[in-house]
Amino acid sequence: MRRTIIRTVFAAVLGTTIAMGCGAQAQVAPPATAGDATVVLGQPLTLNLGAAPAGTDCATQAAMLNAQALVLVANGQTIPGARASFACSAKGELVGTASTSIAGNGDDAAKRRTSWQTAFSGFFSLAGAKTLPVAFGPATGGMTTAPQMVSIQGASDRDLGLAAVWFALVAAVFLFAFFRHFGRTDAITPIAGVPMPANYRAPYSLARFQLLWWSGIVTASYAAILTITGSMDTITTGTMALMGIVGGTSVLAAFQDRRPSDDQTRRQQHAALYIAASTATPPDRTAMAASLEQVYPPTQGLLPDLLSDAASYNIHRLQLLAWTGVLGITFLYEVTRTLGMPELSANLLALTGISNGTYFGFKMQEQQVPAPTGIAQLPA
Repeated sequence: MRRTIIRTVFAAVLGTTIAMGCGAQAQVAPPATAGDATVVLGQPLTLNLGAAPAGTDCATQAAMLNAQALVLVANGQTIPGARASFACSAKGELVGTASTSIAGNGDDAAKRRTSWQTAFSGFFSLAGAKTLPVAFGPATGGMTTAPQMVSIQGASDRDLGLAAVWFALVAAVFLFAFFRHFGRTDAITPIAGVPMPANYRAPYSLARFQLLWWSGIVTASYAAILTITGSMDTITTGTMALMGIVGGTSVLAAFQDRRPSDDQTRRQQHAALYIAASTATPPDRTAMAASLEQVYPPTQGLLPDLLSDAASYNIHRLQLLAWTGVLGITFLYEVTRTLGMPELSANLLALTGISNGTYFGFKMQEQQVPAPTGIAQLPA
């Protein structure tokens, strides 16, 4: 039943996404003119420059401006690659048109997105329009035509909705994966003679939580950015370094959980106590239940599992969880601000490495299974 519901929801979301995408491709927006409706980045922008100067006809003036290879200038920021073309309207007025596209891959597309971000004063106006002075000028800087105020929005409502659907879908997949299975430790293996409880749920793993947290954020952000900008080349070096740190911590944590340790020895001791209690006449049910809970430690809930071991809550786990949450929220903020993956600084990456290293160093000394009592009474 649960699988049927999941498949139905997935099919509905995917169908909606495809329909929205097809609708977006089927409708080509006409050029927007200053003073008209809001211009959405990706639409051609047209400025009415008025009548040609006295003594010059419109066609001659348009040819002169075309020869100068002017580009779009928004809020004083030259937009590289936004080449303007000039022509005459039916009324004999000079008009200039340029692309506002931020789509594409490579350095040129990245420079266009950066320039538009600067024009928007550091934050793309996604949910609402922003009025900016727009003109045409040389690619080297400056303005040739008089600026005109134009209402510009970073993305269309359709693209925003589509990006939100993809982001939510990807995030839901990772969230489901975490709570369903992949967020729990797999280091607790069966021990002969001690049956694993029915419907046993292993504790959640902090290292796995961090790996799925960042994998979900990066993947969902990538899907949303791709939907809006059309750019596939948005993964930054800082993002790759961050995933390397997180992945390395997960590998080391998994290795630590599976290597022979005192916890494994204590589990074997609890298993011996369980077997002794089960073979007693009559069987000691209370002792069996107590030992079974230590042989197969069950989950205590999300936060207790992530923040504590068998002894108590741990500060090294708290600092890693807190830093992971804060940096993740900051990462998402930068994605919405720049429509791209943030280029994390060396200091941020170093601090993340220190946080993960501190966690792993203390994890090596953790005690996940308490020492049993009554070992002295076991038969030799």
